[in-house]
Amino acid sequence: MLWAEDILLLLTDQRTGRLVVPWNMADLALAGSVLGQLWRTGRIDVDDPDHPRRPGRIRVVDASPTGDDVLDRVLAALADADRRPVAALHRIKAGIRRALYERLQERGVVSHRQGRVLIVLPIDEWPSRTPDVRAPFEERLGHWWTSSTYREATDDVECASATALLSATGAIAPVARRMGLAPRVRSIQRLAAQVREASWVGSAVNRIRTAQQAATTA
Repeated sequence: MLWAEDILLLLTDQRTGRLVVPWNMADLALAGSVLGQLWRTGRIDVDDPDHPRRPGRIRVVDASPTGDDVLDRVLAALADADRRPVAALHRIKAGIRRALYERLQERGVVSHRQGRVLIVLPIDEWPSRTPDVRAPFEERLGHWWTSSTYREATDDVECASATALLSATGAIAPVARRMGLAPRVRSIQRLAAQVREASWVGSAVNRIRTAQQAATTA
């Protein structure tokens, strides 16, 4: 499973097959997850990544095929020019959610149907066919969120990445509640905000969200 696939399952209600956050936030989380995985696996690098508020340009350092079509597509999109994180996120987010859902459908993890919003507006729904597939990552993430001992004992970079991106897209509360962690939401949000601020990807996604919110209220 790609990190982005784990996040997409977290953001999708198992029964209704609908996103628990706005679609544009889900797309940013998925794009950010792909960038984070490519960075952690040494395929891309970022100038001054220790300065998440002012990260430099993304550079592809290994463009050889990864064996995964989504990762390879993003690498190709990044290879033609240096990109700042915000610009890169906008560039690679298009179509990523549909591509990941279709892969999960092919593997029998979700099914696809068309529903309706306000009776007339069509909407794609992707309910779970095999809910147990998401359980291992949810359990890891739940432990990572609620146990400082577990966090310190494990170098779980996927949980850290997911936490930063869920915080950046405002998804911590709905995801935590669905995982049965409603009483811990506020403490998880505080932890997640710290993780987000230390993440160049999470910080970039958060800047996009903040700008979009400002434009909406202007």
